[in-house]
Amino acid sequence: MSKALSNEQIDCFWENGYLTVEDAVTSSQLKKLKAEVAGWVEESRNHSEPYGQPTIDGRPRFDMGTEHTAEKPALRRVNNPSDISPIYYEVMSDSRMVDMVCDLIGKNIKFHHCKINLKCPGGHTVVHYHQDFAFTPHSNDDVVRHFECSIT
Repeated sequence: MSKALSNEQIDCFWENGYLTVEDAVTSSQLKKLKAEVAGWVEESRNHSEPYGQPTIDGRPRFDMGTEHTAEKPALRRVNNPSDISPIYYEVMSDSRMVDMVCDLIGKNIKFHHCKINLKCPGGHTVVHYHQDFAFTPHSNDDVVRHFECSIT
């Protein structure tokens, strides 16, 4: 298997704790990801409170900001989109990003869950600086627990 990341990129990740990679998904995948989110935002117009098939931990799939209205939707979170969207499942299970993760930490990886946190224009959602470790502690503090993908 060829490497998705260069040695310089791998070194940068381990030195800085993050890595920015352009074109981590194909342009076709990106177009489909954006279309899926646009559809969910449109669908949210029909709801006034969190909705959708509950996730495995019982939370509603979709959550809106307090400013949400049908006229100005403010969808703020989609929990585990890979459970309900073929394109999100594809990107999480069989894409260049998976190869990049393997380059960084090896092939023995487990996908646990994902979520989309949206910052819609004019929205009021604020996420203050925080660390997730306090909420999902692990006995092995050397484990890589979190990878984030920002799609613009």
